[in-house]
Amino acid sequence: MVIFFTLHTTAYPKKIIKMYLKPRIQNLLNYIMLKKTYYLSLVLFLAYAMVSPLTVLANDWIYTTRPGDTIWDISKKYLKSVNYWPKVKKHNEVNIAKHLSPGTRIRIPLKWLKIQPAPANVVSVTGTVHFKTPDSDNLKSLTNENKINIGDVITTGNNGNTLILFADGSTLLIQKNSRVEFYTLSSYGQTGMVDTRLRLQQGRIETTVNPMRDTGSRYEVTTPAAVAAVRGTRFRVAYENNKQAMASEVVKGAINIAAVGVNQLVDPGFGTITEKGKPPQPPVKLLQQPVLNTLPDKLRHSPFTFSWTPLDGAKKYRIQILTDSEPQTLSFEDTGESTEFTFSNILDGYYILRIRGIDKNGLEGFNAEHKFSIDTNFPTPSLTSPISNIELTEAPYLFQWGSNKNINQYHLQIATDSHFNNIVIDRLESNNSLTLEDKLSPGNYFWRVAAVDEQANKGQYTDVERFTITESSYESLLILLYLLPAFIL
Repeated sequence: MVIFFTLHTTAYPKKIIKMYLKPRIQNLLNYIMLKKTYYLSLVLFLAYAMVSPLTVLANDWIYTTRPGDTIWDISKKYLKSVNYWPKVKKHNEVNIAKHLSPGTRIRIPLKWLKIQPAPANVVSVTGTVHFKTPDSDNLKSLTNENKINIGDVITTGNNGNTLILFADGSTLLIQKNSRVEFYTLSSYGQTGMVDTRLRLQQGRIETTVNPMRDTGSRYEVTTPAAVAAVRGTRFRVAYENNKQAMASEVVKGAINIAAVGVNQLVDPGFGTITEKGKPPQPPVKLLQQPVLNTLPDKLRHSPFTFSWTPLDGAKKYRIQILTDSEPQTLSFEDTGESTEFTFSNILDGYYILRIRGIDKNGLEGFNAEHKFSIDTNFPTPSLTSPISNIELTEAPYLFQWGSNKNINQYHLQIATDSHFNNIVIDRLESNNSLTLEDKLSPGNYFWRVAAVDEQANKGQYTDVERFTITESSYESLLILLYLLPAFIL
């Protein structure tokens, strides 16, 4: 057509345009318009298909029928009233009310479902923890026997924390110096869906939310600064009244932070700060876990000092100790700027040391964990020779202490001060005695012994004993004779 047009338009332009080209151009335009309408309809259909399921899922609960199910039975078990069954039938365009094929998907609006209270259980309580009910202003001590109901408020002291278990298996750890109000604790009948909402008014919480299979489930944490909504995740939230800021840290899953009309998605491994009255800040990466691979696995005495390598970007550290049998229950918690920590007054047992870095924004990073045991049932030798406060003169000097068949070695230390800052003898002995052949300088000395087992674990040192090295009488006489002429002259 192009060639024909090129060859003949010069001779017959008007005739060709009128008889040949014009009808074809019109047909082409009609074709384009037809295709345009088709594709536009297709786009609109796909858009509706994408949005429509979300609309349904956001408002409907999907029930998959089992053998023998009827709409009547489903309505009686899950809905506010059995009289809803005609509405269910109409909503799903089901013609047969009495017989449903197994595997049929029945859509039920959430507002038709039964809603009932779902109290939470107290799993553990450490330190000072109080709670109060909506009908009373009196604070009561929280125990494992208590149930947490709608409107209850939990307050933890400077050394207190508590672990809460919700109806769907999700857990909440309320840490020290915190205040939490539970304003929604509900379940949708026997559907397995729950609605859990709480207010963190001060302090810090750690929570693990079970993955929500049904869209009707809800888990929200509200602070004066923002709202955190989740759908199956492990995350932490903190709020400080003096800073009026909320810190959110996601370990696993994802959360949505909403404040002043702005929604911010926070992915795993990220955290964000939300100041009161402002939108959430852009998420930043959380600090990686510290390195704890040089810490001992077994402790034979306390107090004991743990130390670790400084973590890049960490301004402070959070230190937690948990029991190995209950790894979600805190036995101890503290924060500090140092990369070492000394603890005492912890009973024998198996524990988990958990440390994480805190960055300049106050966001806490990933945990590093180290399992260890404390076994202070370790024999402490008794010192027998030399006896306390004895004066010794001539070498050799015999040191003896009690023995134990389970001990591999003994650690002997002799110093010129009771704090053992100036140690003159520091030896490991396989026997329970040592003879020093070399003479010690005159003066006061202090000595102690600690038992060492086959794994090189050292127990407590014995009480410190003192002895004194003096000049012998023979040497004193020689010195006196040497100095006598000077006194005479």
